[in-house]
Amino acid sequence: MEFRTKGSDGDAEVDDWLVKVDEFMVIGIDFGTTYSGAAWATVAEFEDGRINLITSWPGTEREEGKAPTELFYEDNCLMWGYTVPSDADPFRWFKLLLLLNEDLSEELRESEFLLRARKMIKESQKTAIDLIADYLGALWRHILGTIREARKDSIEALPFHVVITVPAIWKDYAREGMRKAARKSGILDTRLAGATTLTFAPEPEAAALASLDEEKASIKVGDVFVICDAGGGTVDVITYKVGGIKPIKLHEAVIGKGGLCGGIFIDEAFERMCKCRLGRRWSNLTQNNIRELMKNEWEYAIKPQFKLKNSGIDEYIVAVPTGAFEGSDLNDNTKKPIIKGGRIHFAGSDLQKAFTSSFSGIESLIDEQIRKVDEKGLSVTVRTANLTRVANKAHGTKGVILVGGLGSSPYLCEHLGEHLDGRYSEKKILVLQSTGIKPHTSICRGAVLKGFMDRPSVGPDGKRALKLERQVSVISAIARVSLGVMYTVNFIEGVHRGEGVFWDDDKGDFRVPCQMMWYLRKGDNVSKMKPKKENFSSYYSTKQEFESAQKLTIFQCEDDDPPSRRTDSDKVKELCNINYNFNIPYDSLENFTGATGKKLKRLVLEIEMMPSGASNGFSVIYQGNKLGSQNVHVDFQSALRASSGHFGVSPGRDLPRLAGREVREK
Repeated sequence: MEFRTKGSDGDAEVDDWLVKVDEFMVIGIDFGTTYSGAAWATVAEFEDGRINLITSWPGTEREEGKAPTELFYEDNCLMWGYTVPSDADPFRWFKLLLLLNEDLSEELRESEFLLRARKMIKESQKTAIDLIADYLGALWRHILGTIREARKDSIEALPFHVVITVPAIWKDYAREGMRKAARKSGILDTRLAGATTLTFAPEPEAAALASLDEEKASIKVGDVFVICDAGGGTVDVITYKVGGIKPIKLHEAVIGKGGLCGGIFIDEAFERMCKCRLGRRWSNLTQNNIRELMKNEWEYAIKPQFKLKNSGIDEYIVAVPTGAFEGSDLNDNTKKPIIKGGRIHFAGSDLQKAFTSSFSGIESLIDEQIRKVDEKGLSVTVRTANLTRVANKAHGTKGVILVGGLGSSPYLCEHLGEHLDGRYSEKKILVLQSTGIKPHTSICRGAVLKGFMDRPSVGPDGKRALKLERQVSVISAIARVSLGVMYTVNFIEGVHRGEGVFWDDDKGDFRVPCQMMWYLRKGDNVSKMKPKKENFSSYYSTKQEFESAQKLTIFQCEDDDPPSRRTDSDKVKELCNINYNFNIPYDSLENFTGATGKKLKRLVLEIEMMPSGASNGFSVIYQGNKLGSQNVHVDFQSALRASSGHFGVSPGRDLPRLAGREVREK
């Protein structure tokens, strides 16, 4: 049985991929800011309810759900993950370098961790895409080696579909950077089995799929779940309502929200605390000393187990590298926390301060979701047996599910529980948290699920269907930004402002430029199965003009109420340019006669937008036929440069006219 699939998120290869449904493998990659993981499954394994996790990594004998997202170069040798020497100063946090400064908070832009990462990348003469590609390449080679060893047979005949997760708050240019890095890494290299396809999935959506797939037996129509995906860099909070079961159909209930308040900011706060306590002695430490302290004393020891209540621990002792005390006493009782024998003795109340800022950001994200859920008249429902923190609670309680690396923190669970009890005591909202490696691996497991969910369950001959009771899918999402195009309309006195009005010699009328048509508005509930479509008309007087104007710019706006006109003061930015090549004769275009009798050619296009969760795919349709990927190129970088530079629009014919619609200005 065969089917064709067309993916808006994938590379060009997706358009033409032809596979047999019983002979392919989905590989999910969770590329995180601080740690990364992977999982995979064949169709047969998926039907049996099995998803394989990678828990064995080069450089360590421990079983771990993830490997550090770190790179170190030495003598033309690349070291990654656990293979990075303990005395090395590796590249870290380079995932965040895909974001522009303007999309980072001022606090994050000045973060010592990020400044250090930018300094290192500048000195190396590499780019963020180069580093990500190198890391993904090393991870990919390990994934393939692990799969070969586990299967004990050849995988060369299996087509691959790869799903890489990305933060929900990322903008399209950052996702495009990830796509370039994935292509450069070798993930999409040609194989005997055919083209490897690539799609992206929002991290909280993948986490939700994994979490709710485990609880499908107890899920009911109308249940509402809040998923808090707290990772190393980003924290995404998203709410889903169950619209159907067998298969489980999820609808995003309210607009999701995310922020840069993940685990690395807790690490940075702890480092500052140590630096403050040691004073001038801190300057005696090398970067390798500091890394050793942070890894061995904090990230692997105190941080993952820290909590204030019922910990059984009176104080947390941090061993400082001896180099810090060169020429000074190993003991210091002059102030708290005391230093004894070269070790800082922190009280729990001391360390609590390292979590304050990050947890405050997470509180705000969850509070906003609960408020929006209340405004819609919904209530958050969780029915679960696997989440041990509610094992003794009544069936049908309310709660928020924690996933992700930071989401496994017992202190985060404890802290949010107290916050919700105090603020929403009448709602009895519980914070729910799995044990073991499940919170750490939920995203890569969910990526595998999404890879299968995005595939048809039944082929043309009706055979070899994926079992529907195994399926969990997100049916609709809520738009986080408004998307639209800029165009010109006939000037109507009393409706339009006089600013910018120009006389169009071709059409013989006054025109108004810079009008915005929003075909997707922030807050719209968008079905992932139904694309949005709009028609646009453009007019040409010469062949040269037609051939040089085969481009349409898509704009975005993050305001709740996007403007009807783009001005200097509007927050309307270019998202991407859709460049298309028709390869059709100019003479075949429709004839059009302007008001003055001038002969023109008219081109009517249909632009289709397919929301996928991680990004929005665009297609160009002409005379009912969708142009192939070889004739359409979506360019985020040129639009990015335009949005970052001088704003200016000339009242020319390069602005399309919206076919069959008049938009009144507010």
